Amino acid sequence: MTTKTTRKPPAYRQRKGYDQAIVTLTDSVTGKRRDYWLGEFGSPESREVYYRLLAEYEALGRRLPEKKLVCDAVAEPTNCIDVDELALEYWQRVARDHLPKRNNAIRMSLRLLRQMDGSTPVDQYGPRRLRLLREAMVAGDLNADPPRRPWSRTTVNDRVRIIVSIFRWGVTQEIVPVSVAEALAMVEPLKRGRTKAHEGKKVGLVPEFMLEATLAELPTPVAAMVRLQLLTEARPGEIVRLRGGDLERDERTGLLVAQLSEHKTAHLGGERVLYFGPEAETILEPFMNGRNPSRPLFSPAEAEAERRARQHALRKTPIGYGNRPGTNRSDDPVCAPGESYTVCSYRRAIQYACERAFPPPEHLRPRVFEDGKRETSRAFHARLTEREKREIDEWKKAHRWHPHQLRHNAATRIRRQFGLEAAQLVLGHSSAVVTDAVYAERDLTKVADVIRRVG
Repeated sequence: MTTKTTRKPPAYRQRKGYDQAIVTLTDSVTGKRRDYWLGEFGSPESREVYYRLLAEYEALGRRLPEKKLVCDAVAEPTNCIDVDELALEYWQRVARDHLPKRNNAIRMSLRLLRQMDGSTPVDQYGPRRLRLLREAMVAGDLNADPPRRPWSRTTVNDRVRIIVSIFRWGVTQEIVPVSVAEALAMVEPLKRGRTKAHEGKKVGLVPEFMLEATLAELPTPVAAMVRLQLLTEARPGEIVRLRGGDLERDERTGLLVAQLSEHKTAHLGGERVLYFGPEAETILEPFMNGRNPSRPLFSPAEAEAERRARQHALRKTPIGYGNRPGTNRSDDPVCAPGESYTVCSYRRAIQYACERAFPPPEHLRPRVFEDGKRETSRAFHARLTEREKREIDEWKKAHRWHPHQLRHNAATRIRRQFGLEAAQLVLGHSSAVVTDAVYAERDLTKVADVIRRVG
């Protein structure tokens, strides 16, 4: 098995005897080395030139860029605001109106935009710089803090659209020239098979054996959320935000329903209603009894209390010895369980359960010594070879799943039993095209049956 090695980027450093920053690049074909002066060492402007230069270097296949790139990077002063100010205005006035997932995508796009072009006046930001920014998205930077993995082709195209929309918003606020936004909109998206960007992995179903094994290891609130997703085709974000006050009995159908105010298409005026059948209502009942309607139904604090109770039941030390329950708890803990799950904490709870349900092979686990002590995590990772690290990664990929896959499981089941239109309606899609292309897996047994008959 071959693995892709990550090259360490050429270092940003100070030229000896000068207060100037410099980077040395090596031509991948000729082996020729060339120094590039970047500006005053430690200044934001020199950092921006450095990142743009590396993006150009990678875009050229690690061939040496022309030195005029560095000269052009120093913008002439203008009366326009710079990219940093535009990004700050957009973040404060627009970005936070989006749901958390989209908000996070905007935040990462703005971070990279400011890193490469923060001091650039907005009227001097054009298609060439946007393409360099795109190359940085494709290449990634595992040495950054935090590390940034290379983005897939579809993700890169989406992030570029975010950047363009920021400049369009600037036009409406009369702080960006119209010509700038129009020029940026002309940058063509990356096309499949014609770019270095990798294709994103398609989200698939959770295998049944993995689902059952993981459910047995999940805390009660998380297991309930998983089962509700399978029965309602809800998105993870819709389930974690569910509150008792959202639920009411529909007089026409007699079903328990939740009219969601926050959902994926709320900003487009769409409606999203979750329907809960008898089985789903049975799952919800323990979480609705005696709970404040304004509080989330599923709480990490309750899951933590359940974990502690389970640990106490397994305690072997008599109560009169050692720590008594509650005596070693902090009144002000650094990290306390929250009142409600987020999509991220929901996903992590599933990952932890997967680790318990599917531990790696014996030679890939921490050692347990004769005195009963367990090898520390730091010592365990220090002794692993590169081959063993790859084995662990492959094992995790084959034995882990995330909550977004559950929607695909539910959609496929409903499509198989009731047809494509029923799956579209339950998923809340305005068009069956999305349901057919993305969510509902095709029934391959029907294909096999047809081939047996005609072939």
